[in-house]
Amino acid sequence: FSLPDLAGQTVRLSDFRGDKTLVLFWRPSCGFCQRMLPDLQAREAHPPIGAPKLLVVSTDSVESNQAMGLRSPVLLDQDGMGVGRQFGASGTPMAVLVDAEGRIASELAAGAPAVLALAGHTQDSAAPA
Repeated sequence: FSLPDLAGQTVRLSDFRGDKTLVLFWRPSCGFCQRMLPDLQAREAHPPIGAPKLLVVSTDSVESNQAMGLRSPVLLDQDGMGVGRQFGASGTPMAVLVDAEGRIASELAAGAPAVLALAGHTQDSAAPA
């Protein structure tokens, strides 16, 4: 897939070939997403060794996505969850791991604990559910 980032530049999933990538389906106005935002920010500040890169596929406005303060690429899915549905995502937060060759390498994770586990968080670093 290809989607615009917050600056309007087209980004493709294939741009991440060569790296394990966690594709996170997200919505800034989602309460469950907001509760896990501090964990994502902490992960960006101190990524676990060997953890996959993070690619956020989000809905809502550019402004609401910028307000999250994430350093990872955030792509806007103007069809709501169009790209997410292609991966089987029916809500947010949900995520899937894509391997360095661009193949899906995990089941779809649903909810903050499962997403954070897939992202390489340890139990000690994840906020209580």
